[in-house]
Amino acid sequence: MRITRKVFTDLALFMMAFGLAIGTVFPFFIVLLGVPAQIAFTPTFFSACISAGLIAGLVNYSISRKVVGERLQTLSRVGQQMRTLAQNMRSEQDLSSNSMPASVAELKDLCGERGCHIKVDSDDEFGKSAEAFNLLAETLSLTISTERAAHSFSNMLSNHLDLEPLAKVAIRQLMEFTDSTGGLLAVVDQGLLKLAACEVIANGDEVIQSSLIKEAVNSRKRQLINLPEDCLITVDHVVGTHQARHIIVEPAIYKGVALGVMVLVAEQAYGQEILHRLTMFRLDLGLALNNSLTHGRMRVLATLDPLTEIYNRGFGLKRLHEEYSRAVRADTPIGLIIFDIDDFKQINDTYGHLLGDRVLVSVVKSARRMLREGDILIRYGGEEFLVILPGANLDDVGQVAERIRRAVADMTIMEGEHAIRQTISLGGVSHPHLNVSHEEILVRHADASLYYAKRSGKNRVELDRNPLH
Repeated sequence: MRITRKVFTDLALFMMAFGLAIGTVFPFFIVLLGVPAQIAFTPTFFSACISAGLIAGLVNYSISRKVVGERLQTLSRVGQQMRTLAQNMRSEQDLSSNSMPASVAELKDLCGERGCHIKVDSDDEFGKSAEAFNLLAETLSLTISTERAAHSFSNMLSNHLDLEPLAKVAIRQLMEFTDSTGGLLAVVDQGLLKLAACEVIANGDEVIQSSLIKEAVNSRKRQLINLPEDCLITVDHVVGTHQARHIIVEPAIYKGVALGVMVLVAEQAYGQEILHRLTMFRLDLGLALNNSLTHGRMRVLATLDPLTEIYNRGFGLKRLHEEYSRAVRADTPIGLIIFDIDDFKQINDTYGHLLGDRVLVSVVKSARRMLREGDILIRYGGEEFLVILPGANLDDVGQVAERIRRAVADMTIMEGEHAIRQTISLGGVSHPHLNVSHEEILVRHADASLYYAKRSGKNRVELDRNPLH
């Protein structure tokens, strides 16, 4: 039965009413015990009994307020904290802020720092209620922290498209959110695992060659590994080298296909909350890896000629501008070669475009074998190619061009019973031997040298040896 909307006000009214009733009944009770009515029923005695009853009611109320009220006040205060946490969980702005912890180390102290725990100091219903409330608070805190971690991780992934920075930032956040001492991320590239990022783990290339790692990729299932003492992973901390024996191998999956694998290592065993987090993270990581790999393939397609798989004209000319500008700044030479397949139209007219494509591919392969590391081969036109030779003077240009000419002349392409042999003509220039103000002028002079080689009988190299001022 309720009188007001406040429990302790109702309790005070009921206790004082009970004290008043006791004080009123007490004189009649003592008469039954033999006290003379002339004494028991006097106004003074009646007043004293009623006053004593009211005082007893107030004392009982004060004791109840002290014993029970403090616990209820604690429950109310902690409830307000829990309400704040719940509101934070629903608020996207709060989830994206740094005020809410996400790492495991911060999570352990979340309730303590925010006053979400109730002290358990009894074995009765209050103690059991406190234990149940603390469990609820810890569960809510874990949920909020996991939500915030997932939100932060997803935002981070959406800010990166290139694989290398994506992998580095992803593995660092995964280490933070899972309390790991080291980690790596590998991607599947043409059936092989390729290391994309490695943090702290000293032997990352060896780790991804493990059969357990490959099993996780093939099965697309998480692997939990506890290594024996004689087979530990080395983690290279700033404070020294340590050994880790607890490992999580988590494949990154997109639409049922394993695109990569993340490996996390720790010196302590992983808990269930960590495994739950990783289940959420791997979905976002799989999507991000798919976007990054697709972006990389599209960027490659935008820069490469689809037939010969060398730089196309547009991207190649950008590289020429970069290399020419670098050579001018560093005052170093740079060479150019333009070469053209002799009588290529006759090949197409006689044998068809399929063989023509084979000739183009074969010429590119032969030319590539003759180039140095750092040289750049570009498909400049239909059967015309441009070679950029950083650091090459005119003599170097002539030597490289002659090697390319001989390599192409020596190759043979079989078409049925016919052995097709092909030749090329080449024109070469070098800066600063030709002291030009722009790379386009250098290209024009190389093209003029090629034209001269064509007119002079083909299958030859011509160099522009006339300095310009």
